[in-house]
Amino acid sequence: MPEIVIQSVGVAMEEALLTRWLKQPGDTIAVDDIVAEIDTDKASMDVVSPYAGTLGPHLAAEGEVVPVGAAIVAVLDGSEQLQDSPSDGAPTPHKLSPRARRLAAQAQAQAQESAAPAEPNANGGSRFRELIAAKVAESWREIPHFTVSREVNAGALQRQLALLRSDAFDPKPTLTDLLLVALARALDGDRPVDLGLAVATEHGVVMPVVRDVLGQTPAELASARQSAVERARAGKLNQDDLSATPSSTLSNLGAFGVDRFTGIVASGQTSLLTVGRILPRVVPDETREITVQMMFDATLNADHRTVDGADAARLLAAFAEAVETMDLTTEKGT
Repeated sequence: MPEIVIQSVGVAMEEALLTRWLKQPGDTIAVDDIVAEIDTDKASMDVVSPYAGTLGPHLAAEGEVVPVGAAIVAVLDGSEQLQDSPSDGAPTPHKLSPRARRLAAQAQAQAQESAAPAEPNANGGSRFRELIAAKVAESWREIPHFTVSREVNAGALQRQLALLRSDAFDPKPTLTDLLLVALARALDGDRPVDLGLAVATEHGVVMPVVRDVLGQTPAELASARQSAVERARAGKLNQDDLSATPSSTLSNLGAFGVDRFTGIVASGQTSLLTVGRILPRVVPDETREITVQMMFDATLNADHRTVDGADAARLLAAFAEAVETMDLTTEKGT
């Protein structure tokens, strides 16, 4: 009989937390009906049925962490009989990793304590955040990180932003949009470049994907960036977010008053660009004449398994050049 399994929607996805059943044993379902909801380390997701028929017994309970590829329910056709669930209500056991068993135990403990008012823990009391934290810890353990940093002149960037914001399109572009363009150009301006965008949410940092950054007009890019932020904050990333593997992600904390910072490269990616706020700084030119320029610090965090120091330096220099020579006013797209 056909079974509905937990599908992998990301190169680093190994398991998911089954948070809620929306269909019960004996329910009649159609193709693409939503049968359950799961949490991954990236987002909450719906599990849809690729089959039509009658739902069989649940093979995993709400609050259970289920490995990718494991069946959570069977779909019966008209010739098959619905069997009773196990008398003790226990789901069919799966082979779980130690981290999965720990998360499942925590979920069970939270369910047992649900009768009393729950107090949020230091991480917000979210199982979704637990998954994010576990994935970040895994990246930090497995990826040999190193960083290169430099100052970047933001004058051209600010002038471009002022010109673009004077246009009538909505949403208005932001500095983040132009930083995405500069990073995409530094990586490879001759092919479509997808980039991750680090977004702070109440559950932790989520990284939606902005597709084909250089193939979009400024208006299209502003809309795509805003949509990515909204998906991340709602915890509803789409298939592109979860299946794409961008080589790099941008994290901009300038709006929070941060001058410079480092970050953790996501599993499956090779780098993370972290950017601080723009400030006036005293800068000498080649003749040692002193001027005041608007500058910001950019740090490239890299995976030393795939990126050497010289490679990182060249990439950061290309990003700085793209920022300092940016001119989108004569281009059809970005």
